[in-house]
Amino acid sequence: MIVSLIPIEREYCDTIEKQTGERVLSYRNAGEALEVLPEAEIILSWGELGEDIVKACKKLKWLFVMSAGVEKLAFDELARKGVIVTNVSGIHGPQMAEHAFGLMILFSRQLNRSIRNQLQKKWERIKPMGELTEKTLCIIGSGSIGKEIARKAKAFDMRVIGLKKHAEALGNFDTVWGMEKLHDALGQADYTVLLTPLTDETYHLLGRDEFLAMKPTSVFINLSRGDTVDETALIEALQNGTIAGAGLDVFHQEPLPENSPLWEMENVVITPHNAGQSPHYIPRAIELFLSSFDCYRQGKPMPNQIDLKMKY
Repeated sequence: MIVSLIPIEREYCDTIEKQTGERVLSYRNAGEALEVLPEAEIILSWGELGEDIVKACKKLKWLFVMSAGVEKLAFDELARKGVIVTNVSGIHGPQMAEHAFGLMILFSRQLNRSIRNQLQKKWERIKPMGELTEKTLCIIGSGSIGKEIARKAKAFDMRVIGLKKHAEALGNFDTVWGMEKLHDALGQADYTVLLTPLTDETYHLLGRDEFLAMKPTSVFINLSRGDTVDETALIEALQNGTIAGAGLDVFHQEPLPENSPLWEMENVVITPHNAGQSPHYIPRAIELFLSSFDCYRQGKPMPNQIDLKMKY
């Protein structure tokens, strides 16, 4: 039996049932599904499944996480039960790449200031106006989303530096370095996009020293998780002119508290953790689930399988 802890539309449930031969039950959350969880072999869920819920899933064999982030899962209990965990990494590339470029163009063309001027009915020829052409883009976390951003960056004639745990050659990147060269990359970048998962290793990956390593003209964009950045250090860097601006989709605390100084900063653009949203999200996720189901039944390697020890 397949249980979805996400309220997916009946047409998708019907498609899954037709292609898998399994019964599909859809609920709004785990609380509503408590009675059927002990019988579920496969569960679809967002990236939050606590220890108590996992313990209640007596027959669970596969957890399909309908997000890229998995940091809030009960890893120890899932590992103890031998559950296969996969996520939807790879379906976020188009929309998150567009979000990243929307923010980069906004800062390059001073659109954030133009919007503020429009609200004040103020006519001002803002200077300087920039271009993305020949600018250097640093992508920290060069996975599926980073690769899509790099591909699009080449249409803007940008130089692209990638950072990964281990260096390797990747298409559309001018160079890819290991994380030990983080400061070197930051020092060259005009725009830095952070895309890493949140793990023990990436907690506060960017702090005071990293912002000091950046150019004073550089723009920082965070599309990963709020805790990958020391938010206090980021605020200081923005206030002191250590960096020129920031486009932020994720924060330590969400929703971002009203008393956060980030709200008032003219060199900051805030989006409410929606960079991954798209009208194509659920169809892409279901398509990935169905192709993964074939691997699951045949005992083949699963796409996007999470290492429960590494937590990503």
